[in-house]
Amino acid sequence: MISRLTGSIAHIDPKYIVLDVNGVGYKVFTTVDIMSKFGKEKEETTLWTYLAVRENALDLYGFTSLKELNFFELLITISGIGPKTAL
Repeated sequence: MISRLTGSIAHIDPKYIVLDVNGVGYKVFTTVDIMSKFGKEKEETTLWTYLAVRENALDLYGFTSLKELNFFELLITISGIGPKTAL
């Protein structure tokens, strides 16, 4: 499991960022609020991550604090709430 990533922001999109970690770009879904904390591309940052494993995809969800991640993990335990809804 990927628990945390530290690297530079390679790209910012309205729904996700691409975090460059030693030459590998990780697509990390996050909220607009979290993305607003980032100044610009090339900025170094650390994200706590949740890896959602589905039949046809592996999706990473990123958070700036362990507290945010823990709350997200609590939300997805509720029936009918998946990672995208919890985000």
